[in-house]
Amino acid sequence: MAAVLLCAQAAGQSGDADENIMRFMGAESLEDIDEENAERLAVYINHPLRLNQASMSRIVSSGLLSRYQAVSLADYRSRHGDVLSLVELSMIDGFGTCFVERLAPFISLDSGYRPGQNNAGHHPVRTEITTRAGMKYNDGMKGTGAVKVRMESGRRLDLSLAMSSPYGRFEADRLLYTASAELSFVKVPVRVLAGDFNARFGQGLILRNGMSLSTLASPSAFMKNPTGLSQTSSYTGTTAFTGTGCEASFRNVVLTGFLAFPGIRQLKNFKDDFRIMPSLNLSWFCRHGQIAVTHYAVSSLPGQSDPEESGMWTAVDTRWCFNGCDLFAEAAYDWKTCSPAALAGTLFPLGGNGRIAVMARWYPPLFHPFAAGAYGSGTTTNNEYGVTLSSEIGSTATAHRLVLTADAAHFPLPKKDDRGGSAQIKGLLVWEYKPFPVLTVKTRITERIRTWGMPFRTDIRTDVMYESGIFSAALRLNALKCAGWGLLSYVEAGSRRKKCSIFLRQGFFRIDDWQDRIYVYERDAPGSFNVPACYGRGFWTAVTCSARFSIWGKLYLRAAYTSYAFMHHEVKKPGRAELKMHFVCSF
Repeated sequence: MAAVLLCAQAAGQSGDADENIMRFMGAESLEDIDEENAERLAVYINHPLRLNQASMSRIVSSGLLSRYQAVSLADYRSRHGDVLSLVELSMIDGFGTCFVERLAPFISLDSGYRPGQNNAGHHPVRTEITTRAGMKYNDGMKGTGAVKVRMESGRRLDLSLAMSSPYGRFEADRLLYTASAELSFVKVPVRVLAGDFNARFGQGLILRNGMSLSTLASPSAFMKNPTGLSQTSSYTGTTAFTGTGCEASFRNVVLTGFLAFPGIRQLKNFKDDFRIMPSLNLSWFCRHGQIAVTHYAVSSLPGQSDPEESGMWTAVDTRWCFNGCDLFAEAAYDWKTCSPAALAGTLFPLGGNGRIAVMARWYPPLFHPFAAGAYGSGTTTNNEYGVTLSSEIGSTATAHRLVLTADAAHFPLPKKDDRGGSAQIKGLLVWEYKPFPVLTVKTRITERIRTWGMPFRTDIRTDVMYESGIFSAALRLNALKCAGWGLLSYVEAGSRRKKCSIFLRQGFFRIDDWQDRIYVYERDAPGSFNVPACYGRGFWTAVTCSARFSIWGKLYLRAAYTSYAFMHHEVKKPGRAELKMHFVCSF
């Protein structure tokens, strides 16, 4: 039964990369994913992580597996040889069928050895160059461009450079970029990074760059992987750390340290924003879990004004997995304000095809970490006490799937004009039904009730998706009630082949208040995550196509046009046209 389930799931996920990213992150819509995570995971869609060949540090820094999952995998391979099937992978401690279903599109089980043998692996030099250019007309012509170069030499050296220019006039001061280098030593388990990198420890209570998912998600999103230091190849690098770091492994202990310089990118214009940020993490792990301690400080240079962000933080986190039940927790202390904070939760199976997750968080008002990204906290992680309960019944390989999530939060410091402490309740209901193998109907309802601002916000959305062979079609119907009514709908049809694909989308929207705006994911080239907000009244048409010239080159094109109608007392907006070209060269 497990073999049939995993094979069906892997076959069903082979088509749309962004859908696979959404499932892996536990999000219930593509609009809930942040650009940096989508860009990071898209790399493994195009170049799957070779679990039988990659080093443990590479597996952990990918963010696909936790450290104790990597240890469990290494222990299994040392005793039984390479993993040769998804079913075999699901039987390893810490994995399981549900997790392997979501992991399958991002990994490869390539092995040149027979069962029972290990794969020493040959790792040639691989280079990938991506260029992107675009033009947009909206009250004048504007252009944008980007280039990304990445070179990987086996397990030893990884170089990355990405640059982009936002829409508008090209100026050197407006150029966004990231550059990083990673050197791994073969004989000693040491990694050294320099440039721009990600730093993600624990559950993100004090130290995790990047955005966090909303509290309205499926159980898969509750627990986070502490991936430590990893390279970033983002075009913007707005959330990355800049500096240098090192990671050393000693059997079941990993020591990680880095020295970052927040504000160094804005040093020319904002000298007082320059900081020094030393950090240290010590982790102990085994086949079933891990315990870690993280400590870092942020300080300004002598002579600068003492910023509010300066301070010192310490956290202890742990994660364990027993018989498919996951437990996680983290406790932190802000030394400047003498304020603690904590979160804890569990994720456990419900019958054969279900899961339940429960998490509680306690973020006092005085707790102010410099770079946090804990679940449900965005990037603030303060002034919030909350509890979240989520359940999922069924599987994407069966006819029905139901997700129920409820989140209740109390804010000790009132929001805006609210008197006393503010409160908020949010709920999510997702029902997915497959009456036929080629047809999927998914209904998503979210409700938000709070004691300040707009008290009620209801979002009802239904997606009907058809996919048979190379042809696919989708219909979206979306209604949102907050300040007024927001209505949006589109129809999309397309064909996807191995060497080429084309998709056509036609939609309309009627949204008269900014509070009722609706975000819509638009197809684009891999690594270009496009989620614009629809506001006003109008229609839009978009065409996206791709063509593969050979094994080393692929071209993506996107053309879109939006036409606006009159809005009450406002003057009619001019139409907006956009043309993008994206070329990827790998050799």
